[in-house]
Amino acid sequence: MLLLLLPLLGSFAMSIAAPTHQCNLTMVAIVGGNYTVSEDGDRVEYSCPVGKYAFPSASRECQRNGQWTNQKQKAVCKVVECPRPVMFEGGEYAPRQAKYFVGDVLHFECWGGFKIDGPENRTCQENGKWSGKTTICDDQGGHCPSPGIPIGATKVGTSYRVEGKVTYECQNGLKMFGSKTRECREDHTWSGSEPSCRSFYTFDTPEEVAQSFASSLAETIESSDPDRTEGKEQRKLKVKKGGLMNIFIIIDASKSVGPKNFLIAKNNVVTFIDKISSFDFIPRYSVLTYASKVKTIVSLSEDISTDPAAVIDEIKRFKYKEHDDKSGTNTRGALQEVYNQLSLDNQRNPNTFLDTSNIILIMTDGKHNMGGDPALEIRKIREFLEIRRDHREDKLDVYVFGLGDDTSIDELNDIASKKDKEKHVFLMKDIQEMKKAFDDIIDEAEAFEMCGLSKDHSEDKQERYPWIAKITITRPEKVENCKGSLVTTNFILTAAHCFYLNDPAHIVTVEIGPNNRQAHNLYRHPKYDPSGKKDKKVPKSFDYDLALIELKQKIEFSASARPICLPCTTGTSLALKQRDKALSCNDHKNILLSGELVKALFITEENKQLAQMNVLIKQDQKRHGCLADAKLVKEFKDVEDIKDAVTDNFLCTGGIDPVVDPQTCKGESGGPLIIQHKKRFIQVGVISWGTEISCIGDHKTGYKRKTPVPAHSRDFHARVLEEMSWIEEVIKDELVYLK
Repeated sequence: MLLLLLPLLGSFAMSIAAPTHQCNLTMVAIVGGNYTVSEDGDRVEYSCPVGKYAFPSASRECQRNGQWTNQKQKAVCKVVECPRPVMFEGGEYAPRQAKYFVGDVLHFECWGGFKIDGPENRTCQENGKWSGKTTICDDQGGHCPSPGIPIGATKVGTSYRVEGKVTYECQNGLKMFGSKTRECREDHTWSGSEPSCRSFYTFDTPEEVAQSFASSLAETIESSDPDRTEGKEQRKLKVKKGGLMNIFIIIDASKSVGPKNFLIAKNNVVTFIDKISSFDFIPRYSVLTYASKVKTIVSLSEDISTDPAAVIDEIKRFKYKEHDDKSGTNTRGALQEVYNQLSLDNQRNPNTFLDTSNIILIMTDGKHNMGGDPALEIRKIREFLEIRRDHREDKLDVYVFGLGDDTSIDELNDIASKKDKEKHVFLMKDIQEMKKAFDDIIDEAEAFEMCGLSKDHSEDKQERYPWIAKITITRPEKVENCKGSLVTTNFILTAAHCFYLNDPAHIVTVEIGPNNRQAHNLYRHPKYDPSGKKDKKVPKSFDYDLALIELKQKIEFSASARPICLPCTTGTSLALKQRDKALSCNDHKNILLSGELVKALFITEENKQLAQMNVLIKQDQKRHGCLADAKLVKEFKDVEDIKDAVTDNFLCTGGIDPVVDPQTCKGESGGPLIIQHKKRFIQVGVISWGTEISCIGDHKTGYKRKTPVPAHSRDFHARVLEEMSWIEEVIKDELVYLK
C-alpha cells in the first residue's frame, strides 16, 4: 500500500485565526540576506546566499498579539555546517575538527581485517549534508553486515547475530530521519531504514528526492507485479493474480499553504498520476485534501478510481476555497479517512484485500494542530493490514513529503515507512523544489524493466528514444551503418539486408547510448532470400527482411537503454492496459493496426541528433497507392505482379496523401517502425526499403531529406507481428509470448 502525504509550504502557525494587529515590519530585517512578505502581511520568508541559512528560522509569522514569532532574536544568515562524526567503528577518519563547512572533505580508512563499504571521501555540501552514503568498516564476521553509524550519531549494540539489536541517538541537537532501533534478521538484512542525523536547516535536493523516491517506488511496483518471476532481494512477496495496488494521495490545504501553492501541489499530483499511468499495472486511486476537515476528491470505491484521466479531471476541478475552515492541520483526520476506505474495501473484496499493495503519499507543510497524533492512525492502518504478520511490510509504503523549516521532523519520521536501503521521508525547502522533484521522479526510476518507456521531456535524445541501436558493420572494403532496436538485455532486432550472408559476427558492433557491444551471433530470418524471386523478375527480394543480433555482453537497462515493446508479448499486453484479458496476437493486431490510416513514427538522425518522424501506415484501400508507386521503380519494370515484390509481409508508409510523410534515409535501415500507445512505444515494423533515394549526404556528414518530398516516395517495413514465432525461436527465455 502506498500512502503519499504531500507537504506544502509553511509551518505550523502559532496563530489559529488571522492576526488582530498588523506586526511591525521593521522588526524582521535579516543580516546578510533578504525577506519577502506574504500578500496579507502576516508571514515573512527569509532567503540567504548559497552556503548560508536563516537563523533562528527561515520564516516568521505575525501572532494575534501583534508580535512576530521569535521576535526577540535577530535574524541573521549563518554559514552552513555539516554534522561532525561522533563515532566511527573499525577504522579512522580525518581531519578531526570541531566544525565542518561547505567544501570540507572527510577521508575514511579501515583497519586491517575490515572491508570498506561506501566512499573513502565525503564532501560537505551546500545543503548541510555529506555527499555519498554512510561509510562503513565491516569485519564481515556477523550474520548481518555492519549497519554503520551515520555522521552525527552514536550507536549502542555490537551484536550482528540474528535478533541482535542496535540503537542510535543523534547528538548536538541534530534530528533523526530513519529508524532509531534496528534488528538483524534471518535473511541477513536489518529491519527498518538506515538513520541519518541532520540540522533543522538541512533539506533534500530535488535530485535526491527524485532518485530516492523513484528507487523505492520501483521496488514497490516491481514487487506488486503478479507475473514477475524475479525481483530485487528486498522485495520478494508478490501480489496474487488479480491483485491491485491502492494509491492514496493526501494534500495539505491548511491556511499556510495558500491557493497558489495548493495549485502547484495539485499539479505535482497530476504529474505523478500521469507518469504512473504509463506503467504495467492498474492502481486504484484515492485523493484527499485536508485542513481542519477532510475533503475526498476521489474515493477508492468509486468506479473512476482506476481511470487516471478521470481522477486527474477531478483533481483539476477541486478548488482550494472548498475548504471553508483552513485554520487547522488535521493530519490524523486524513489518515482516518484512509482507514475507513480500507475497511470498506475489505468488506467488498475480502478474498483479495490482503493481497493488495498500498501506497500512501502525504504532502504537508506543518505539524498537526488538531485531531490527535497521526502516527497513532498509521499504527491502526498497519494492524488492519496485518503488516507485522508474516513479513508483510511490502503491502504498505507510506511516503511523507515535508515542506519548509517549520515542519516537525519527528512527526514526519514517525508517519513514514522504514525499510532497508529505502527512503520514505523527504524534507524540501519549498513547493518549487517539490515541483522540480516530481517532474523528475518517474524518469529516474531506472529500475523499471518495462518495455517501451522513455523520458519524453529529456534534453538527451537517447533518453527520449532509449531503444534505438546504432549498428556498424566493418568490412575490409568499407564500413556500413544500420539501425536497430533493443528488445531484451542482449538482443537487437534489425534488418537482414544490413548483412552479407557470409558476414561473421565479430565485424558487427552495436551502440546504445553509452553502451558499446560486440555481436556474438547473427540470426537472419530463415526465409530471407535476396535472390529467391528472380524467376519472377524481382532482382532483389526484401521479403522477411528481419535479423537478430545477439550481443556478447548484456546491456544494463538505464534511462538511455530500455527495451522497446514487441507485439504478441505479455509486456505489450500490460502496456496496452489489458492485463486481465486473455489476449492473443490477433487481438494485438486489432488494437494496434486497425483502419486504413494508422499513426506511426520512426527515428531519424538530423544534424547527428536523434529525432522523431511521424508517418501514416497505409492499409486496405490506402495501400493500393503504395503498390502503384512501387510499380514505378525501374528495377521492377519487368515484374508482372507487383505483389511479388511488395508482399503482405510489408507495412507501407510515405506518399503525400492525405498528408506528406517524411521519408527514411539509407542509414536508417533496420530501425523500428513504432506505434505510440499513450506513453508506451510498440514496434510493429523494421525499416526495409523505399521507392526513392530521398536523402542526400552520408553517415559521416549526416543525411538531409530532399524537398519537396517526391510524390511517389514510399517506404516499406518488414512486419514484426506476423514473425514473432521466429523471434520466439531465437529469444526463448527473456520474453513471455502470447499464443
